[in-house]
Amino acid sequence: MAIPLFVLNNERNRVYKQRRLLESLSEFEIRKHTGLPWWGARELIEWIEPEVEPLARRNYATPAETKILTTLGFFRSGSFQWMLGTVSGTSQPSCSRIIAEGHANEMIRFPASVDERNIVSNAFYQVAGLPNVIGIVDGSHVLIKAPTDHGGVYINRKQRHSINVQIICNHQDKITDIVAKYPGSSHDSFIMRNSAICHRFQRGEFGNNVLIGDSGYFRAPYLAIPFSRRAALSVEQQLFNTALTKTRSKVERCIGLSGGDLCYEPAKVCKLITASVVLHNYCVNFGIPLLDEDEHQLELIIHGLAEDELD
Repeated sequence: MAIPLFVLNNERNRVYKQRRLLESLSEFEIRKHTGLPWWGARELIEWIEPEVEPLARRNYATPAETKILTTLGFFRSGSFQWMLGTVSGTSQPSCSRIIAEGHANEMIRFPASVDERNIVSNAFYQVAGLPNVIGIVDGSHVLIKAPTDHGGVYINRKQRHSINVQIICNHQDKITDIVAKYPGSSHDSFIMRNSAICHRFQRGEFGNNVLIGDSGYFRAPYLAIPFSRRAALSVEQQLFNTALTKTRSKVERCIGLSGGDLCYEPAKVCKLITASVVLHNYCVNFGIPLLDEDEHQLELIIHGLAEDELD
């Protein structure tokens, strides 16, 4: 089967080590189970491998490549089923911990300098004319296993156990700040008021720049929300609401790309959420497309596989 053009266009001028497991899997298998193209999975392995490689070169030690592929498959489906028939002894928790603790500060960064903020605010201004916006804040509920202790506080308004995760994203679908520690019963505005990023805005670290959110948040000099429709709105207020809604559509798309269900205990889920955001931002930084954004290419791959079977 011919190599798809999107693979060739994203190749980097670097030498890669031979990978027995990765090279034994087809493009379709990699994309189906990790949500990434083959070359994207390889890039992530190259990035994380030095920190996950077993220290002892024993025959029964699980290779880093296997651990990372298993972790990627886990984040996509919440299950180890894909790899269970191939390997044993894989440690997803250790791999997730390394990703979360070792790369969170590197990959999850809020725009701090004036130049960084200007780039983001100018990009948001092009969407609907809202000035000074450097991020969109929203909450996303990640379902969890019912905790044995204090389970009631994790029940959200839909009567499901969850972690209410606050994320802030920029114009590129990159998550620039995350708070993943509050139970599902916590309100979005409570999480925002108690977050480090809110305190930084209150101290004036970001000048006249602002965040935008939905009606679940509070109005503040640094946080713009829609005007309530319960009262008659002026033309200016209606135009503002329209522009804010159009700009906020970015965060809904970002949550759609990064959300999911992780039916484990809260402490483990919070680490997994951070690790998944690190991987999400890595893909954004290096132009690794996600499966849902490239369905046409997947159809071409499936068609190519079918042709190979006929040959």
